[in-house]
Amino acid sequence: MLMRPPWFFRKLNKAPKFYHLSCTQCDFAKEYELENGSTIVRNPDCDNPDTPEVVEKLPKVCPNCGAKLNKEKIPVQIIY
Repeated sequence: MLMRPPWFFRKLNKAPKFYHLSCTQCDFAKEYELENGSTIVRNPDCDNPDTPEVVEKLPKVCPNCGAKLNKEKIPVQIIY
């Protein structure tokens, strides 16, 4: 009988996760990408300055005023 490893049946989630965070009090707004194993390393000399910042955890408070941030997930579709 052929035995398959348990990871064979798991759904692989390779899609990057992008979020748009905005402050409820001031005009702070920024896009972030959650870091995972497939995150591409960015070159600051060649990249567009509008690219999202790669972080391990999303901030919960505004760095300018300390108010709560609104979190909105940006949908990404990867076609293999």
